[in-house]
Formats: sequence, structure tokens, C-alpha cells
Amino acid sequence: MINKNHLGFALLLGLLGLLVNLAPIPLFGNQQLIIGNLFFVIVAIFLGPWYALLTSLLCATGLYIAWDSWHMFLLFPLEALWLGYARRKEFYTLYADITFWLLLGMPLFYLYANLVFQMPNSYMTFITLKQGINGMLYTALGAICVTMLPSQLHIDGKLMNKKRKSFNAQLTYTFTQVLTLALLVSALIFNNNSIDQQQRDVKLNLEDSAAHLGKATESFIEGHISAIDNAARWLSLSNYDAAQWQSLLSKLHQSYPFFISMLIADDKGLISAASPISRLGKETVQNKDLSISDRHYFQEAFYNQLTFISPAFLGRGFGTDPIVAISAPLYSKDNPVSPIGIIEGSLNLTKFASIDERNREFHEQAMVLTDENGLVIYASEMLDLAPLTPLKVSTSGQRYRTSLNMINFRNLDSFNPEFAYAKYVLKNGWSLYVVMPFSPLVKQVEQQYLTTFSLLFIAFIITILLIKVISNRLTQPLETIAKKFSQWGMAEHQDEAMADTTPQEIYALSSSIQKSKQELISYQLELEEKVAMRTVELEDANLKLQALAERDELTQLYNRRYVENHFGNIHDMCKRSYAALAFCIIDIDHFKKINDTYGHQIGDSALIALAELMKQFFKRDTDIVSRYGGEEFLVVLPQCNALQVEQHLNQFKELVAEHQIEVPGQAAISLTVSIGAVISNAGYMNDIDHWFKMADLNLYEAKENGRNRVICSLLSAEDQLS
Repeated sequence: MINKNHLGFALLLGLLGLLVNLAPIPLFGNQQLIIGNLFFVIVAIFLGPWYALLTSLLCATGLYIAWDSWHMFLLFPLEALWLGYARRKEFYTLYADITFWLLLGMPLFYLYANLVFQMPNSYMTFITLKQGINGMLYTALGAICVTMLPSQLHIDGKLMNKKRKSFNAQLTYTFTQVLTLALLVSALIFNNNSIDQQQRDVKLNLEDSAAHLGKATESFIEGHISAIDNAARWLSLSNYDAAQWQSLLSKLHQSYPFFISMLIADDKGLISAASPISRLGKETVQNKDLSISDRHYFQEAFYNQLTFISPAFLGRGFGTDPIVAISAPLYSKDNPVSPIGIIEGSLNLTKFASIDERNREFHEQAMVLTDENGLVIYASEMLDLAPLTPLKVSTSGQRYRTSLNMINFRNLDSFNPEFAYAKYVLKNGWSLYVVMPFSPLVKQVEQQYLTTFSLLFIAFIITILLIKVISNRLTQPLETIAKKFSQWGMAEHQDEAMADTTPQEIYALSSSIQKSKQELISYQLELEEKVAMRTVELEDANLKLQALAERDELTQLYNRRYVENHFGNIHDMCKRSYAALAFCIIDIDHFKKINDTYGHQIGDSALIALAELMKQFFKRDTDIVSRYGGEEFLVVLPQCNALQVEQHLNQFKELVAEHQIEVPGQAAISLTVSIGAVISNAGYMNDIDHWFKMADLNLYEAKENGRNRVICSLLSAEDQLS
């Protein structure tokens, strides 16, 4: 049967777990720490498996919203059921949870992850271990919360132990809880801080490499731009004619071997000098059979008269290698305004490999260089990016907790990052990426976590054994004391029974107990005597208390409770003897005026005086006289003469009117009363409320007809039916 309080408790903690699990604590990468599951651990400890199952489903819903993965709806409900049944069997929760993850939780997660996630085996081991560690953490936290919770705050109807746990077991388990939580939290904090520092170092290293390589590339390009620019100026200002430019160009090319080729073209774009000339053929150059007028590097340098560096493109004439052309205009000495041609050098893009190799001598990094149009100028061999192809990348790792910038070159749709990177933009608009594979970083973190938790596990086992030894040393002397306390004649063997390792406090406790045993016996005898005396006194007090509970404090008449408790018996007595019963309500007329005029003290005197008159007038043993409330009194007259009741009540009314009540400093006053009474023969209903209602109607009539009068009526079976 479902307990509504238990159901509400399970739902409340489930909603708290859902909210907490919406924001798991991030660790490294996409690994996160779950804390909200401690709420279904608490429910399992208090209420057992089925309520814990409900709470775990709500906690898993929070994780599903955060992660969009179904595996938590398998693992965590199973864990909740396991812990709930373990609690019913009175196994300690933390021990049960460790058993769950070793036997069921981690193997199931490993199988699920292999089927659903695409991850390396080494990483699978890491995240599987992390699941078990996380489970131990929130279970220890939940168990400690229950241990620290005051018993007054425990939910009613919780699961109770049928067997008492030994002090040794309880002490060991308590230490284990605290130790587990402390070791796990300290290990996680240490690893987290260490990994954060490692990431900062990697990021700084990438940024330094990007800046270094970027500046080296800028220096390399600027040096060759200066070479072309200086060569153009030198040729423009020299006295050499065009026929001599071939030999000059060849000598210049020897000074700049990183140019794959160099050429001079006239104002028509026809090549008039080239180096190495062997690649074009000497006759082709002399006959000016090859034109470059359609090339950007000719048009920009010749028509715009500036030194120009082109985007990457495929060469022509000198070969089909990807090149970057640097060109500058040539002028005649006599006409420095209108260009007479250009000089151009084609940078060999593969020469960037030398810069890349120098960097990789010290770091496991790769580089990508793109021009202003996003075409690959150079890429490290490990990246397998073809030159002159558009660089297609996607940022990744948005769900990862890391300070690194991450990027994918191959699997653009994957959430798992391929590389960490840093970017440097050159002055000419080119972009340089320095990248480092992300998987080695993950493996390094995995190794660190595995090493830490392996050491943690060893420390845990050693500490548990140590706790067992200490616990035994504490509890064994207490067991000895308990045995000796039950065997009073063993005091002389106390010193022999206590080992040298017994703590001083426990030894002192044992000595104190032995010293006090005779005093305890004496106190016991004295206590038994006092208990006997107190029992007699308590019985007398109970009798007095009962009298107080049934008497009106002011008038010492019976109170309303007494009448209501005894009316049924009185009615039955009259019914058995076929006798009549009178039920009378007596009310003091204008009592409020007496209080307002003379004060409540005189009003109380009036009530006491009327009570004394009633006790004197209605004096049969069977008559019940009571104060029903305020100025209203109730008289029950069993086994009465129905024909004489009204006369009897009128006599009492007159007696009250003749009585004088003394008022200090003033003339005495008198009272009048109104009486409503009903009489019935045997067999009328025994419901006191009905009798009171009928008598109260007569009382109301008496007051309406001028007060100080008696209205009495005989009840019949028809009145009972109405």
C-alpha cells in the first residue's frame, strides 16, 4: 500500500535531484561529476527500493536533459533498486554500492558505451572507471547526510534495523564513509587542478609556437619581397641593357635559392630572361615565345606599379608546382615613371617545411598556412591536406570543459575534437594554424586519473585495515567491561583483563565502574523504596486529578464533561426501572448586568451562592447538579415523579429569589433564574444533545415570557421522531 507521505518525500527529493543534475560539475573534457543522485541514495536508505526507483527516474531525467543520452535510465534505476534491497537486508549502503559498480554497473556501462559511443578503448576504460568513482562519491555523500541528520528530522515509518549492529561495525563504517568522501574529493580536486595547469601550459605552448612560426614565416616572406623589390630598383637604375639581364638574373637567383624560379618580362608580358633558363629553354626565352600578361602578378606589378605577392597558384612553364609569386615593376634609367616590364620570383611552398621541421624537433605539433583566400599554402604531412585546396575546418569540443581552442580537419561533423590549436594572422593576410592532436592529451589525462585512483584504492584498502585494527582496540575493552559489569565478582581480575593497548579513558571507565558497583546496589535499594512511596502518592494524586477534571473550579459543582460522560448510564438506569427522567437548564437572569454593574468578583460570588443553593435543594444521591458553562447550570433528576417536577422547580426558583447576596459598601442584591425543563418516561432516546436542545427551547420561552419562570414539558415518542 502506497504511503502518501513517503510518496511525497520521494517526489520532493527526486525533483531536487533533477534540478541539481541539470548542471553537473565539469571535470576534464566532456567528463562531468554527478551530485544529484545522492537524493535517491537517501530515499533508498529511508524507504527502500521502490520509492528510490521513483526518485532515481526523476534524477535521471535531469541528466537526460543535460546530456541527451539514455544510459542513465538503465544504470541509475538499477542502482537505486540494488541499494534499496540492500537496505532491506540491512547491508551498509556504501558497501552495497561498491559491490554494485564492480559486479554490474561498470560492466553494463562498458558494454553500452562500446555499442553507442565511438571512442578509443583506453578512453572507454577511463570513463567506465569514472562512473564507478562517481557512484561511490555521491553514495558516500548521501550516506553521510543521513548519518548527520538528527533523528527528529527522519521521516515517519522509515525502514528500521531488525538486528543491532555492533559498535565495531558501526565505527568502521562511519570511518569508511568519511574516508571515502575525503579521498575521492581530494583526488578529484588534485587531478582537476593538475589538468587545468597542464591545459594552460599546452595552450601557452601552442600560442608561443604560433607566434614564433608566424613571425618566422613573415620574416621569410618579407625577406624575399625585399629581395625582389631591391632587385627591381637595382635593375632599373643600372646601365645594363635587356640583353645582359639574363646573366644578372641567374646570379641573383643563386643568392635566393628559396625561389623555385625567377623571370623578367617586358611591357608586353613576354619573358625576356628566366632562371633557371634550362627549365624553359634558351631559345624560348630569346624568341620571347612565352607570355605572362594574363597573370595577376604581372598585371598588379606592371599596371599598378607596386611590389605584389600573389595568392597560391599552380605554376606554368617552369612546372606545375604550387607557388606564390612576388613581383615588382622595372623602369628605365631615362624614364622612371613608366614601367618597361617586371621582375618576378616564385617561392617554393615546400620550403615552409624547413620552418615546420624546426618546430617539430621540440614539439609534437603541426602547422597549416593559408592565404587570404583560405587556400592551403602549406600543411604538415601528418594533416594530409593538399596544397591549393580550400581549408575546411569546424570548431569542436563545445561540450568539453577545457581552456584549449579545438578544431577538426577530417571529421567535420563530429563533436569529439581532433586537434587543439592556436592561430596567428600574418601581416599580409595569411593565416597560420599550429595544431596538436587532442587524443594524446586525453591519454595523458586518463593515465593520470588511473594512476591517482589506483593509489587511492591502495590507500583506501590500507586505511580500512587500519580502521579495523583501531576499532577492535576500542571496542574489545568495552566488551570486557560489559562482561565484568554483568559478573560482579570479577573485580579482582580487572588489571589482568585489560591489555597494555587499552586506551587510558576506557581503563579509567572500567576502574570507576568497579569502584561504584556497591554504591549502585545501595542506590538501587533506596530507589525501590522511593518508588514504592511515590506510587502511593501518585495514586492519591490521580484521584485528586480525576476530581479536578470532573469539577468546576469556581463552584465545585460537576462540570459539563462529567454530565456528558455519565448521562448515558443514568438514562439506562431509568430505562431499566421504567422510571421518569427530568433534564433541567437553569440560567441566571441579567447576569451580564450584574458583572457590568458590580464587577466580576460579585458575579463570581453570585455563581457560588447559586451553586450552594442547588446543592442544598437537589440533594438526592442520584441527582446530578453541574455548571454547564458561564451562568448556565444543568440539573438531571433521575427516577423522579413527573407530576411534581415543575412544582419542585418553582420552589427552587422562589428560594433563589429570596436569597440575598452581600455587596461590600452597597445594599445586598438578589437573583432570579429562568428554568427550561423536559421530562420523559423510560425508553426515550439517550442522546444528551437532543435532551439539551428540547430543554433549551423551554428556557428560551421562559426568557421570552419575562424571565423568572419555569417552563416544563413532557417528551413523547413523537418528539423523539421529530
